[in-house]
Amino acid sequence: MLMIKPKTTIKNKSNFTIAQNKTKIRGNIYDNNGYLIATTIRKYDLVVNPSVLREPKKFEIKLKKIFDNRVPINLKDRLSSKLKYFKVVKNISMEDYNKVLKIGEPGINIEKNYIRKYPGKSLVSHIIGKVDIDGQGVSGVELKLNNELSMSEDIHLSIDSGIQNILRQLLLEQINKFEANAGAAIIMNANNGKIKSIVSLPDYDNNLNNHLSNKQIFNNATKGLYELGSTLKIFTAAMAIESGKVRDDQLIDVSSPILISKSQKISDIKKINFPINLPEIIVHSSNIGTAKIASSLGHQIQKKYFNLLGFNKKVNIEIIETSLPSFNNDNHPSSLMSKSYGYGIQISPLHLTKATAIVLNGGKSISPTLLKYKTVPGKKINVFSENTSKKLRSILYLVVNDKNGTGKSAKSYYYPIGGKTGTVNKFINGKYSKTENIVAFTGAFPIHKPEYVFTIVIDQPKPQKFSSMRNTAGWVIAPMVGKLINRISPILKIKPLNLLPSELGLTKYKIRGASL
Repeated sequence: MLMIKPKTTIKNKSNFTIAQNKTKIRGNIYDNNGYLIATTIRKYDLVVNPSVLREPKKFEIKLKKIFDNRVPINLKDRLSSKLKYFKVVKNISMEDYNKVLKIGEPGINIEKNYIRKYPGKSLVSHIIGKVDIDGQGVSGVELKLNNELSMSEDIHLSIDSGIQNILRQLLLEQINKFEANAGAAIIMNANNGKIKSIVSLPDYDNNLNNHLSNKQIFNNATKGLYELGSTLKIFTAAMAIESGKVRDDQLIDVSSPILISKSQKISDIKKINFPINLPEIIVHSSNIGTAKIASSLGHQIQKKYFNLLGFNKKVNIEIIETSLPSFNNDNHPSSLMSKSYGYGIQISPLHLTKATAIVLNGGKSISPTLLKYKTVPGKKINVFSENTSKKLRSILYLVVNDKNGTGKSAKSYYYPIGGKTGTVNKFINGKYSKTENIVAFTGAFPIHKPEYVFTIVIDQPKPQKFSSMRNTAGWVIAPMVGKLINRISPILKIKPLNLLPSELGLTKYKIRGASL
């Protein structure tokens, strides 16, 4: 609650004192469409000087009739004391104000204060953040842009409340279905970095300050660090094509596991008994194939592109709740290979969203932002060529639209979607769990000419009978992706487009099936 102590007082016609202050009212926060999501409202609190009351007992009875159970338990003792100041009831109405006036006791004051209110409640809680009792920001946008807001400057976010509501509903539905611990999701413009929606669950009502758990307060989307599994194969493939180390038609033998040690090996869920090319490696999500590609690239190339994608620093956006990625820096071949398919490197969902945009938007660097009107100065860096980007768009289209793709449940018959699933065993108490995992899905739409990228992460989904006791990304997240894009595309003014890959200008790749 925003409480500002009064500076001066004035008297109304009934000689009823109202405390005034000259402090600037904190600026409002609006979403992309101008809907109010944070504001400051004026309120009046009833205060009394008990030491000058003529009939404190009668005054107590009258106050209880007006305010019922809103008065404090120790009202009687306080009114009969020699206190000079006692706040009786907070936030009284004008109707009650007039009733108190008619009592006619001396020592009654109305104290004018301000309170911060959030009409959206929990809709954008982690992004908006909170203010303290003095009206200063303590988290989220309220903290990062505290100076502007304190000077009565209004803030306009790029967040679309309608899209935020849809994304939150669908994510919560999947979390509940799979009895998961938490989740995060982001939708961002692929070309200018403006974030349309960002959700972290569990969340909280910004208007409530008490009894919030650490899980509620923690922003999984921007601060949470996770190994995000096979989603990172996107970047290994892009590095391979861009560097020229691996051609997209080059065949790689994935029939045998890669032995790391006597107790450790790199293997695939689906065994493939014939050599496959790079697109097939991504569509089938082959760990063996990705690891072999990484080996041909080497540590130097991998590190170079990880840095260009931003995996070596925090993402600079308009909240402070961001994280620095963590990854294994040793030069052992196993470290190189494991990072290529998402083990040994921890990034946030926001990092993954940014990197996905870079790969698919033509290879151009991008700076995510939560602000509607922000423009990023300076020239964009070309991280990848348009040719590399086009090939990755074609490959990720097949991950969703080919019958062999791990993300085929995300397919939409109205909009061309591309993306990559990721399922990783969760690292708990110093070792990888055999039962607990983290699932992720990142991609773009429309995939042939990406306008928006998305990332969805769910923590520890549990196997269910309706999912054939599977809790992988293809079962947990993919089914919500098509629903999500079908619902938000009209809001984003993206027209339905159901065309063949050749009609979309995508590279044609033939994907052969795998054998169990």
